[in-house]
Amino acid sequence: MIRKVLLILVVLVVVLVAGIAVFVASRQHLSFAATPYPPLEASTDSAVVARGRYIVRDMANCAQCHGDTTQVQAMLSGADVPLIGGRVFDIPPGTFYVRNITPDAETGIGAAPAKAIARALRSGVGIDGRALLPFMEFQGFSDEDLIAVVSYLKAQPPVHNVVSAHRYSALGSVLKATVLASPVGPKPDVTAKSPRGATAENGRYLVESVALCVSCHTQRDEKTGAFTGPRLGGSAGFITDERGRYWSTPNITVDPTHGRLGSMSEDQFVTRLRAGRLLPGSPMPWQGLMKLDEDDLRAIYRYIKTVPPSTHDPGPVGPTEKKS
Repeated sequence: MIRKVLLILVVLVVVLVAGIAVFVASRQHLSFAATPYPPLEASTDSAVVARGRYIVRDMANCAQCHGDTTQVQAMLSGADVPLIGGRVFDIPPGTFYVRNITPDAETGIGAAPAKAIARALRSGVGIDGRALLPFMEFQGFSDEDLIAVVSYLKAQPPVHNVVSAHRYSALGSVLKATVLASPVGPKPDVTAKSPRGATAENGRYLVESVALCVSCHTQRDEKTGAFTGPRLGGSAGFITDERGRYWSTPNITVDPTHGRLGSMSEDQFVTRLRAGRLLPGSPMPWQGLMKLDEDDLRAIYRYIKTVPPSTHDPGPVGPTEKKS
C-alpha cells in the first residue's frame, strides 16, 4: 500500500513538472505584433533632432548601457560614443546583451521603420512583435520627446556590430512565461507635449519618465525588477559599475536623517549636479546630468521635494565586491 501511494505521488509530481515545462516552453515566443504603432514619424528638423540628442545623451544617458564598450572612458568624459551595444548584464534571470541602436540595417535599427522604434519605447513591443524586457522604462515619453528620440537615433551614423542573443536561465524562462510575459505598455498619463521650465510638473516628468531617477534610487526586486522600497528611498547594492562592483544608491528624499535633500538647498543641489562625478567609478551618469539645463535641474529638485520623505537607509554608497 505504501509503495502504491509513493508511486502515485511520484507520477503526480512528474506530471506536474512536465505540465509546467510544457506551459513555460509554449510561452517563450508570444507575439504582440498586433499592438498598434504610435501615430508618429521621425523628423529631420534640426531643433527636433537637437532635443533628441539632449534626451539620449544627457538626460536619459542611453550610452551608459548602449555605448561602445571599448570607449567607456570616452563616454564617462562626456563624449558621444557610438550606441553599438554589447554590454552584458549577468543577472538571475539570465545573461542579457544590450542591443545595437545605431541605424545599421543588419545589426542595428536601420531596417526598422520609425514607428516600430517608437512602439518599442512606448509599449515595450520589439520590432519582431515580442515583448521586450522591461529594462528601458521610457513608456512615459511625451509624443514630442518620442519623436525627438527616434529622429535623433535615425540621424546617427550606422555602425555594424553584431550583438549576441539573450540567454535565459531556468528562472528567466519561467519569468518570461509569467510575470514578464506581456509588454509593459504605455503609461496612462502620456501627453502630447513635454512640460518645460523649473516646475514640479516638469520635474515629475523628468524623474519618472526621462532621466529615470526613480529607477535607480528605489529598491527593486533583483529577479523581476519590481519596486519593493519607498520611492526615491535608495537601493542597497543593486547597481554595478564597469568593473562589476556593487554600489548602493542614496536616499534622495527630504527625510532629515537619511535623505540627501533633507539638508540640501535648491542652489546646493544644482551646484552638486554641476560638479559631476566625485566618487571614482560611480555608476551614476554624471557625464550627462552635469550638462542639464538649469531649469531642468531646478525642476527635478522641486519635484523631489514633493515626494514623501523616506527613512530607508540603503547603507554606504560603495563600491563593494559583494551586495549590501
